[in-house]
Amino acid sequence: MPRVLTPLALTLGLAAAAPLASAQGRRGDTGPDMSSEIHELRRQLGVLQSSLKERDEWFQGMRKDVTGLGEELSLLKERVVSPALPFLSGPPPSTDSVGVAKVAVFAPRVAVESSRRHDIVFLRVRRVEAGQVRPVAEAELGSDIFAVDLPLDQNGALYIVDWSTAEGFVFNLLLRDGSALRRDLPYGGDEAAGQPAASVQIKPQQYQGRFIFVGYRVD
Repeated sequence: MPRVLTPLALTLGLAAAAPLASAQGRRGDTGPDMSSEIHELRRQLGVLQSSLKERDEWFQGMRKDVTGLGEELSLLKERVVSPALPFLSGPPPSTDSVGVAKVAVFAPRVAVESSRRHDIVFLRVRRVEAGQVRPVAEAELGSDIFAVDLPLDQNGALYIVDWSTAEGFVFNLLLRDGSALRRDLPYGGDEAAGQPAASVQIKPQQYQGRFIFVGYRVD
């Protein structure tokens, strides 16, 4: 089977043949001249390959930089276009198990509207972002505790607080604004718990639900 030459091999062959023919026309002794020409061609090819490699590495670095910039822009867009803005402009209605705050809540806290002991209420705080919902923290309302502050990680974000308790006691669970809370009073009572922003009713066969609100920390 005849051997097929690649373009590079053909080029090298022609480049080597040209000085060979020229040298034969001049002296008839082509050994040293031919070796020198081939050596020079190899050197030039090595320089070209090195340049191509450097160019590829530069393009790869640029691609990584562009990818990183795109991710940063996406995060910035999520922060600028916060889900809290459309929520406050048109919040959904509340239901018996889902309490929706119509206005922003400062220093939010969950309180039990009852003077009697109650089952433990478990709270799970999550933050809503443009593309996902992130878990933030968990808290509990013990059977002898009537209010607890909600741990927030950002100001002006949209939050969901999932609540659950054992079926048994019947009472109202309130989301309150604690920005004007009097710290010298014990838990319990309207003055200590702050202004109500949303409420749900815990009753038989309805012992889990959520609060939805835009929250702000007050340190």
